[in-house]
Amino acid sequence: MRLSEIGDKEIIDLKDGRRHGQLWDAEILFDEKTGCISALIVPDPDCNSFFHAHKEMIQLPWNCIIKIGEDIIILQSPI
Repeated sequence: MRLSEIGDKEIIDLKDGRRHGQLWDAEILFDEKTGCISALIVPDPDCNSFFHAHKEMIQLPWNCIIKIGEDIIILQSPI
């Protein structure tokens, strides 16, 4: 699967059903030694205030992804 095919997928946390936006909204953190993806840095849905100039971000380990489905990416956050 190519990045261009999964960028529009919504990231959903199985733990509590929170939405973390689309993969295009995320930053991808790579391990410099291995070149592997280590985490997604996504907007924190709890900091969705009109008064915030920028959203707070949270880091979700890549190994928390349970399934990349047809429409969504399902993960279970350790938080």
